Amino acid sequence: MDMVEAMRVAVAVARYKSFSAASKDLRISAPSVSRIVAELEADLGVRLFNRTTRQLNLTEAGTEFVQKSSGLLEELDLMRSAVRDRHETPRGRLRLSCVTAFGNECLAPVLPEFKRRYPQLDISMDLGNRLVDLIGEHFDVAVRVGPLSDSSLIGQRIFTQRIVLVASPQFCESYGTPRTLDDIKACPSVTQVSGEWGRMHRFFHNGNVIDFEVAQHLIMNSARAVRNASIAGLCYSLLPDFMVARDIAENRLVRLLPDYEPVEQPVVAFYAQRRYVPQKIRVFIDFLTEVFSRKETL
Repeated sequence: MDMVEAMRVAVAVARYKSFSAASKDLRISAPSVSRIVAELEADLGVRLFNRTTRQLNLTEAGTEFVQKSSGLLEELDLMRSAVRDRHETPRGRLRLSCVTAFGNECLAPVLPEFKRRYPQLDISMDLGNRLVDLIGEHFDVAVRVGPLSDSSLIGQRIFTQRIVLVASPQFCESYGTPRTLDDIKACPSVTQVSGEWGRMHRFFHNGNVIDFEVAQHLIMNSARAVRNASIAGLCYSLLPDFMVARDIAENRLVRLLPDYEPVEQPVVAFYAQRRYVPQKIRVFIDFLTEVFSRKETL
């Protein structure tokens, strides 16, 4: 007797409360269903179903067997799908949500390579700093800065950003080069604030942790706009290090207070917790880990 087939038959009979309906669902003959159930009961030494001419109901032993069989069959199907999926080409649409600055500067430039590797996947990316409902809004992956409290999500750290103080060379000519955070508080600022994010930043200095409350002289909700304003104007700003590295190297911006070490902020890819992770999500997370771990070591 094939025990897996017998479990499928018993579960189908219990669901439909009918041998004939179960036979149609399983696409086997009604006599075969009756024979398999009889052999299963003989093997287990218990009656699984109480049968009358009008109805068919589970016994107590039958209820226990069907419940456990349903779980085992589900696990078996998931295992089969997972193994099969690993050998198939990812396809369909991958929907991404990403914080704006990281999406513009880091994620967008590498997506063409991901698309080249997986040409049968279509990708859409929504940029914004709001928290999205992955399941409710049908996103596959959300890239955010810092941890989330939602226990239904799995997070994979893919990168680390640091918020640094920068200004244009003209700013330093006009205001001098600040030596402390107190010095810089007296200078005009242009900053990104999105909700509560951006109002406070944390630094290490001389073994101490210092919280710096950002002056809100000129506020924008786009890091790229803040960067452009900093390059063109006489304001300092706080921006992710990955966003201003080239500007600093090419002297469009100057890093201020380099002895104030910013606290590292993890950039994390979140996806919904589930027993079976779709291959399109798995290969995308692997790709992010590969690409950005390489960038951090450069």
